[in-house]
Order: sequence, then C-alpha cells, then structure tokens
Amino acid sequence: MHKRPIILSMKTNRLPLSFALTGLMMAGAAVAQQHRPHWDAVLLNDKGLFHFDPHSVAVNGQVRTFMSMVDYKAPQETADGKRYRSTVTEIQLNCKSGTARIIHMAYHTDSMGAGKEVHKEGMVREWMDVPAASPIERIAKRIC
Repeated sequence: MHKRPIILSMKTNRLPLSFALTGLMMAGAAVAQQHRPHWDAVLLNDKGLFHFDPHSVAVNGQVRTFMSMVDYKAPQETADGKRYRSTVTEIQLNCKSGTARIIHMAYHTDSMGAGKEVHKEGMVREWMDVPAASPIERIAKRIC
C-alpha cells in the first residue's frame, strides 16, 4: 500500500490562525480593561478634586501601595513652565506608622490623567506623616 504524504496548504491553516489571533486580541483587550483605573472621588478642596483607584491597592504587610489622581480646578505649571491639568501618583502608605511617600508622579495636560504626559518624576521620596483631614488620611481610613 502506497501512502501519500499529508500536505496542508496555507489556506487550510488560515482559519485556526485567525481564531488564535482573535483570541489573543480579545485576551489583550480584557487585560487592558482590568488595568484601566477606577477613580473614586476622595476630597474636593480649593486646588481641585482628589481621587484614588481602590482596585490598584497592593498589600505588603502594613504597607499599602495605590494610585491617586488630582484634577486641578485651574491649569498648573511644572518648574520648567509646562502646563498640566491633572497628576497621577503612585503612593505608599504605612498603616502602622501613619506615614506616606510618593513613588512616581506623572503630570498630564488634560483632566482625569488624560492627554499628553508633560513631566514625570520617578524618585522615591522620604516617608512623611499623613496630615489630619487630608486626602491621604481619608484613603488610609478606607484601605488600612
């Protein structure tokens, strides 16, 4: 008995490949959706509206790391003169000691952390006491 070699044409494989690519795109969209911030308003003051993303909270012992955002009522300026309307900040909060520090901060041209990022700071700052009645104190009451 003579066996024929199995030959798969490129056309035959297109359908499963297109399903695989569609699946990857859908999975990527689902991951992107999971990482989109959900901003909860925390405090409105004379400077603007403070928010935080409760879904961003990571716990490491007594330390909570989370994302915060400020929408300013009026445009602000960086030290080098670039205008911005909002900042998005990664903050660490030590629930036991009542201290906090900024990890990263990005300045955006539009409200709600949108628009062009005009400046970014990535340095870890010193731990500082959390002031009473501050947005960080309100966030601490929710996540500690």
